Amino acid sequence: MRWRHPLAALLAALCLLALSACGEPSAPAENPEQTPPAETTEPAPPTDTPETPADPAPAEDSSLTQFRETLAEGGYFCGLAFLGYLPEGDPAGLEELLQAGGYGEDYPFLADLSQDQVVAYEGDEVYCLVPRDPAASLIVQAWNSTPENQYQGEVGETLYTDDQGQPVVLIGNVSDVIPNLQVTLTGEDGTELLWHPALGLCDITLALPATPKVYDFSRYDTLELPQQAADFLGTWAAEGASLTLREDGSAAYTTPAGEAFTGTYYVITTSSQYPEGSVLLELSAEGNTPDFWGIFTFTPEGNTLTAASVTGDRLLDRETVTFTAAE
Repeated sequence: MRWRHPLAALLAALCLLALSACGEPSAPAENPEQTPPAETTEPAPPTDTPETPADPAPAEDSSLTQFRETLAEGGYFCGLAFLGYLPEGDPAGLEELLQAGGYGEDYPFLADLSQDQVVAYEGDEVYCLVPRDPAASLIVQAWNSTPENQYQGEVGETLYTDDQGQPVVLIGNVSDVIPNLQVTLTGEDGTELLWHPALGLCDITLALPATPKVYDFSRYDTLELPQQAADFLGTWAAEGASLTLREDGSAAYTTPAGEAFTGTYYVITTSSQYPEGSVLLELSAEGNTPDFWGIFTFTPEGNTLTAASVTGDRLLDRETVTFTAAE
C-alpha cells in the first residue's frame, strides 16, 4: 500500500510512537530536594558496667555481740569498767594490763581494739566504755577544773568522736579526786549519758552516774572476807531457788525455773558508792561474759540470810529475798 501523501505518512508514524509511549509509564525525574536522607546507624548505648561492690564491713567480734546482748537483756545503757593503772599513762602497756586483770580472757574484744579506740590524755587511770547500741554516738572531751573556774570544771578540747557504737579505752586523771575527762554517749533512742570517769573517794570502785542504768564490769580484786561477813557462806534456798557462796570466792545461783549460773563474788570492804561489806556477784550460764550481775548486802541471822539488792540484777527478781540454810 502506498501513501498518497507524505504528510499522512508522517502523521501515522507520530501516532504509532505516541501509542507505544502510553503503554509504559515513564519514571519521574529525580528531585534532589526530595531524595531521602541516607540511613545512619546510631551508636549502641554504652553497656552498663556493673559497680564493684564495696567491701563488706568486718563482722563484729562475737564476744562483743554477746556483751551487748547482756547489756540489752539487763536494761543497761552501756558497760563501764576501771581497768587499772598504766605507768605514765603509756598505752603501750595496755595489752599487758588487760591480760593481768583477766579482761583479755573474759572480754576478748578488748584485745582487738585499734589505736584509734584508745584515748590517752593526762593521767594513768584506765577506764573502758562499751555502748549497748551499735549506732550510739560518743564524744570524749577534756574536762578542765582550775582555780579560775573554782574547780567546777568546764569542757575543753574534743579528743575523740564516734558514731558507730565502738568500745573505747580512756586514760586520764592526774588527780585522785578531780577527773579530767568528760564522756557524752547518746543512744539510738536519744538517751544520754554524761560521765566523768573517776573512782570513789574511799576505794577503787567506779564513781557511777546516777542515770542511766550502767553495768559495772570492773574486776575488783577478791578481798579476804571480814570475819563478820563469813557467816553468809554456804548454800541457801528460797522458793525453789538456791544460792551458794564458797570460801574460795566462787558462787552459784539456780532460779526456780532451773536456770543455773556460776561464777565469782567480790566483797567490797569500803566504798563511796556501795554499802560497806556489800557483795558483787558476777555469774554466767555459759561462757565468760556475765549473764547475771548485781551488788547485794547479805544479812545472816540464825539459819536465814536476807539478800537486799543494791544495784544490777535481782535475786528472784525482787529487791529483798530471805533465804533459809539448805540442809
